[in-house]
Amino acid sequence: MDGVRCRIQADLSSNALFKLEFTPVELFFPFLRFSFLQLVMLRPGSQKYRSSLFHVGRSLVIFFAALIVLAETGCRWIDKREGQSTDNCRVYIEKSFAALQEGDFDSAQEYLDTAAQVQPKNAEAWWNLAELSIQQDHYEKAAEELQKYIELRPTDPQGYLRLSQLYYLQSQYTRADQYAQEALRRVPDNIDAIMLSARLARKQADHQQAIADYYHVMQVQPDHPEATLELAELLISRREPLQAAAMLRSLARKSIIQPDKARAYLNLGIAYGQLDRWEDSITHLEKANELTPKSLVRDKYRLAYAHWKAGESHQALKYLIEIADEDHWTSRAESLYAMITKTVPNYGMPDRLTPVGYRGQEKQTASVLSESSGKTIMLDQLMYPASALTPQSITPPEWAEPAEVDAQK
Repeated sequence: MDGVRCRIQADLSSNALFKLEFTPVELFFPFLRFSFLQLVMLRPGSQKYRSSLFHVGRSLVIFFAALIVLAETGCRWIDKREGQSTDNCRVYIEKSFAALQEGDFDSAQEYLDTAAQVQPKNAEAWWNLAELSIQQDHYEKAAEELQKYIELRPTDPQGYLRLSQLYYLQSQYTRADQYAQEALRRVPDNIDAIMLSARLARKQADHQQAIADYYHVMQVQPDHPEATLELAELLISRREPLQAAAMLRSLARKSIIQPDKARAYLNLGIAYGQLDRWEDSITHLEKANELTPKSLVRDKYRLAYAHWKAGESHQALKYLIEIADEDHWTSRAESLYAMITKTVPNYGMPDRLTPVGYRGQEKQTASVLSESSGKTIMLDQLMYPASALTPQSITPPEWAEPAEVDAQK
């Protein structure tokens, strides 16, 4: 062999580190081969033999000492280079944060791309790249960046959870569930992952799994508002109002934020309606109404219907008039109004009609001409007999029987 060979490579532009490569060779001092040969030829025990043995031993000690010093120096240099690379990466990440605060997405993207180039194994850089891609609705790119984050930090459940949330946003429920389960495998009591698992189960109509997940959340964190509300809504949709009402009453007594309290009262009102406890339903629906900044049309119609079911037609008409005043009149509101006033409903009859005449000898059917559209409309297309106003046509979906809901669709 030709002695020890040490190859040192350094490519600072690409942040490559020192690579020390040693091959099995003879010792590095020029006279060492001669010393070994001389040692073999000398008679053991002689003075020359002892002298040669001393020189060989000293050469070995010097060689190994030099090797240790070289290794320590190389490691310090590597550590220093890695530290500089990490510092540079951190600088670019901080610059991207500043650019985002100013709304400069292009500069933020450029800084983060540079950070990933400076230190490709920096997981934080890939995480922030993915978050920036999500903000810009570049979901496929974000998924690739999160995959790189997971490769660098395979034990971190947040990477799997974020990727699951990303696929959930894209309605890719099977893949979303796969990564949600990976997050739960690492941290079984991760509430965010369990909640996502429950929502995925609901999306895939696996109600039993969703119920189990919601109860898991409530076991980890009793009276968790979001889990309680979503579980109650699922039970209400399954026509299980007694169980839903019990947990909603408990939640409503807690100190929770106003939107959650309004949602609890709303679902309590719906649950009591399913139980035909209309006065209790009205009480809680009105509480929800008071806590809501702006009531929706369906909320007001729900109250009108509940008042009518409770025998309070005057209050029902009050809410129907509010709907009409807001110019949100619907065929369902028209049907309920006709039911209360015992009149014939007007389903979009034009304001100005001009009589045209009759047609047919067996059936005297009047026709009119709409001045707004210029079309001839048969009166029997506009006016329906009172018998046509069935409960199915006026019942809100949450209080209708399943068969009635299908009929309304």
